[in-house]
Amino acid sequence: MNTPSGANASTSNLLRRRVRHSRPVYRPGGTVAAATVLMMLLAAPAYASVTPGEQFVYDWTETAGPQVGLTGTVDFTLGAAATTPGFFSISSFAISQNGGFCGVCTPLTENLSSVLFDSSTLGLAGDIKGSFNNNKGRLHTYDLVTMDLPSGGWTFADTGPGGVTQTSMGTYATRVTTTGVPEPGTLGLFGLGLLGIAWRRRRLGR
Repeated sequence: MNTPSGANASTSNLLRRRVRHSRPVYRPGGTVAAATVLMMLLAAPAYASVTPGEQFVYDWTETAGPQVGLTGTVDFTLGAAATTPGFFSISSFAISQNGGFCGVCTPLTENLSSVLFDSSTLGLAGDIKGSFNNNKGRLHTYDLVTMDLPSGGWTFADTGPGGVTQTSMGTYATRVTTTGVPEPGTLGLFGLGLLGIAWRRRRLGR
């Protein structure tokens, strides 16, 4: 039996529509999800967590005392986690290093039991006491009181021979020198990788 030409055309059009509809339909959910993850990673804090053994630098500036405007740096290392959540002890704080509070001196003793590191602000709170010999070999004792960030203030009392105490004050900021967590740049690259995977899946699904 012959089929009218109009019927053939209708059947052909129907088959083409079915073929088009049978193609995988791209759903943007994967790309949107990857983009959301990327934005969350890039918006994360510059420093997410700390662990014992990490090293930081304490950059200080004198604002009151005999040498206003003087600056220096002190390296310090985190110790074990303290009983207070989010705080850590300090295993080293090189007050007597070159660029430290005592200038050119020889370290003798240092007591770090009364100072803690705040992981939420990267600040130090408490006081550090110790002793050193100045560049003439004379004994000095010191007491550094440091306040938590963001105020970031400190007072350094240096008691030399004869019991004369010289006090200076200032501000400080801290910066990390070693880290055990991914930096934001690394996280951003990871997020871009997710976007690339989603885009490739979209191309293959066409």
